[in-house]
Amino acid sequence: MAHDSRPLLGVQRIRKVFGGLVAVDNVSFDVHPGVILGLIGPNGAGKTTLFNVITGLYAATSGAAMLEGRPLLGLTQDTIACLGVARTFQNLQIFPSMSVLDNVLTGSHRHGYSGLVPTVLRLPSVRAEERRLRAQAREALEFVGLADRAAVPAASLPPGQQRLVEIARALAGQPRLLLLDEPAAGLTTRETEVLGELIQRIADTGLTTVVIEHDMSLVMEVCATVAVLDQGKLLAVDTPTAIQANPQVIAAYLGEEGQA
Repeated sequence: MAHDSRPLLGVQRIRKVFGGLVAVDNVSFDVHPGVILGLIGPNGAGKTTLFNVITGLYAATSGAAMLEGRPLLGLTQDTIACLGVARTFQNLQIFPSMSVLDNVLTGSHRHGYSGLVPTVLRLPSVRAEERRLRAQAREALEFVGLADRAAVPAASLPPGQQRLVEIARALAGQPRLLLLDEPAAGLTTRETEVLGELIQRIADTGLTTVVIEHDMSLVMEVCATVAVLDQGKLLAVDTPTAIQANPQVIAAYLGEEGQA
C-alpha cells in the first residue's frame, strides 16, 4: 500500500532483553496516519512487550520509536501520553468502585492546565476546566455507546462494557495514536461484533490505531495492515489477505484454519 505521508509511528530495530531472554528482537515497522495496524502472533511473541516499550513502561535495550519524527524511548509514561499516545491493557485496568464517568475522566487529565493554587482556591478557571474535561469524557462515553451508564459503578458492568470503558478513557485523552492490547479477550461473539464496529468507527475518525488481537476474524475485518511477530522477531508486514497466505505465518501462527 502506497503512502504519501510520513509515518505517524516509526518502530526502528527495537530490541528488549530480560536477562538472557530476547523478548523483542530488532523489530521495525511503520504505522501511517489513519491506518489500523493489527499486531498478531503466538502467546509470548513479544507483542505486549513491544507496546510496553513504546509507551515507556519498559526501557528498550536498543532501537528507537518515533512519533512523527520525535523520539519516544527514554521518555516517561506521562510524557508519552501527553504527546498523544493512549493505550488499553490486556488485563482490565479500571477503578471498580468509581463511576463509569469518573473512570473515563481520568483519561482527560493530560488536557488539564490549572496549577496547584488555582485548584486549591477553586477559581472560576478551574471550574470551567472541570466542565470542559467532563464534557470530553461524556463525548467519549457517547462514542462507545455507554452514555446511559455514566453514573453507575464500573464494576457493575459486564466485561464487554468494561472493555468499552477502557477504550472510552483512552479516547477521552484525544490521542493521535491508540494502542489496543487484546481488546476482544474474554468477550462473547456479540460483544466482539460490537467491538469491531467501534474500532471501525474509530478508524473513520482518522485516528491511527494498533491492535494486538488473537481473534483473526476481527483482525481481518478491521485492519488495513497486519504485522506478525514470532519469538520476538518480525515475520511479515502486509495486507490481511497476503498475511493469510504467507507460508511462514501459517506455519508459526495461523495454521491451516487461518487461511482464507
